[in-house]
Amino acid sequence: MERKLKDISLSDEKKTFEVNRNISVLSEIVNSLISAASALQTMKDSETNFFFKNLEMRFPEDGIDYHKAKKLYEINLVKQALRQTDGHQTKAAKLLNLNTTTLNSIIKRHKISY
Repeated sequence: MERKLKDISLSDEKKTFEVNRNISVLSEIVNSLISAASALQTMKDSETNFFFKNLEMRFPEDGIDYHKAKKLYEINLVKQALRQTDGHQTKAAKLLNLNTTTLNSIIKRHKISY
């Protein structure tokens, strides 16, 4: 009887080790995905900033899509304010001189994630 209890105990330790190892691997995967998403967001923001910086210098000969440019600018401003306030919408709204409800409406309209 004592031997069976010892075998069960060893079996449980092995399962616990495997579960902890799997959790560790999953944690590393999640952290890698978060880093990749952050890098992609930074690249997208840089591209948007580059677009507006070039636009300030000179309009392209074939013109621009005003509504698309306005939308990109609005999204970029909101994302920057949310990042600066760690996602706190009330503080971000104050940075942008907007009502919180207006900011929330913009976030929903453009499906902005931060």
